[in-house]
Amino acid sequence: MVDAVSLLLLIFIAIVGTRTIHAFRQSKQAVTESASLINVIVDALSSRVEQSESVMNDLRSDMENVKQRSAGLEGEQASLRSSHLQLLRHLQEILANDKHLILELEQVKGKFSSFQQRAPAADPLPKREGLGALIGTGDILASLTPTERQTLEILRREGPKAAPELGKRLKKSREHTSRLMKKLYLEGYVDRESNRAPFRYKLNEAVHSALESGGGAVTAKASQKA
Repeated sequence: MVDAVSLLLLIFIAIVGTRTIHAFRQSKQAVTESASLINVIVDALSSRVEQSESVMNDLRSDMENVKQRSAGLEGEQASLRSSHLQLLRHLQEILANDKHLILELEQVKGKFSSFQQRAPAADPLPKREGLGALIGTGDILASLTPTERQTLEILRREGPKAAPELGKRLKKSREHTSRLMKKLYLEGYVDRESNRAPFRYKLNEAVHSALESGGGAVTAKASQKA
């Protein structure tokens, strides 16, 4: 009887031990699997944390760069505003000076206008007294010098010319040629084309006709003039 009970007890103990060992093994395996799963989760979270930190560092660096660029742009804008203000003040000074100059010129213009009103009007027409008489006598070159007669001859043959060109042909200075042409103009031998500079001189029509018709005979007295 005792042996049967002991045997049953041993069998029970064996069964319980076997189940316990099996349960322990299952628990150990579950713990191992749980630990592995936790390791996987930890590794994944660690990788995500590292990525997040990298992104945050990049964002922080970008923000610093943006901040520095913003500060630089603010400095450039301040410098640009200062330059614009200086330019505006300079333009205002120029405008004020121009207005002052305009006022002064208007005053000078008014003085010239009043001076012109007080001054006697100049006679724009040349004085040609005696030219008609010379043409009538048939010897219009009698009172002229050889240089003056040469000038009229050049104009008769070649047409209108400016005083500088005549000076070169006559080999005379600019001042001498200017006085010569002024004298011939005032005495009526030549007419002046004043529509462009320098003035061009041409023979007076009456003088030209007289010379063409043979009225330009030179007297002995005239040929002796310098």
